[in-house]
Amino acid sequence: MSTQLAGPEAPAHFLPCRAIVIEIVSTTPLLRHGLAELLRKVPGFQVHDADAPSPELGAGTRPCTTILITDDDEDAPDALVEPILSASPRSKVIVLTDSGDHLFLGKVLTSGAHACLAKRVQLDELVSTIMTVHREDGRFVLSAPVEAVRRLRPGPAGPGALTNRETEILRLVAAGMRNRHISRRLFITEATVKRHLTNIYGKLEVTSRAEAVRKVVESDLLRD
Repeated sequence: MSTQLAGPEAPAHFLPCRAIVIEIVSTTPLLRHGLAELLRKVPGFQVHDADAPSPELGAGTRPCTTILITDDDEDAPDALVEPILSASPRSKVIVLTDSGDHLFLGKVLTSGAHACLAKRVQLDELVSTIMTVHREDGRFVLSAPVEAVRRLRPGPAGPGALTNRETEILRLVAAGMRNRHISRRLFITEATVKRHLTNIYGKLEVTSRAEAVRKVVESDLLRD
């Protein structure tokens, strides 16, 4: 994982009025202790670390953001994530992994996690992701190998089949791109992107970007 000598400062408009409780979970002590020390330098973060999740941290009135650091492709993200969210439904889960396997990625998406990042992510990007999931805006944050993301192959799901353009847009959504970036990539207006997303939500019977991506995976449309 890439690290920095000093912890980044969160942008002023991101600073929470209450501390964000963060738990770093890894069976590798050196890794979790090092990341914990870096995140403790960020204003507004209250950081804990452990070799197993502590559901009681997020079981109170203040939800917890759990950072799960997976060891390899053999880790089952659904088995790790689901108990955390069962004990504390308002908590957030961020998965850090070295895996570039699309099947593993699919398990993360359907597990209920809120973000999936590569272990080599820069510290400031991790901090930004923590802030994003903490805002509870329904967005799934994904940083994964392009080839793994391209294995998303949306097709018929819900009441109607997705068009080629809708499929293309959904792939970019799964890659974490925002509407303005999608419009630039596809040379269409942002209003057109929004219209396509509205159609996608209707066909998949969902109401958010995160739900749309998860619905595709749950429908067995993430294939070899």
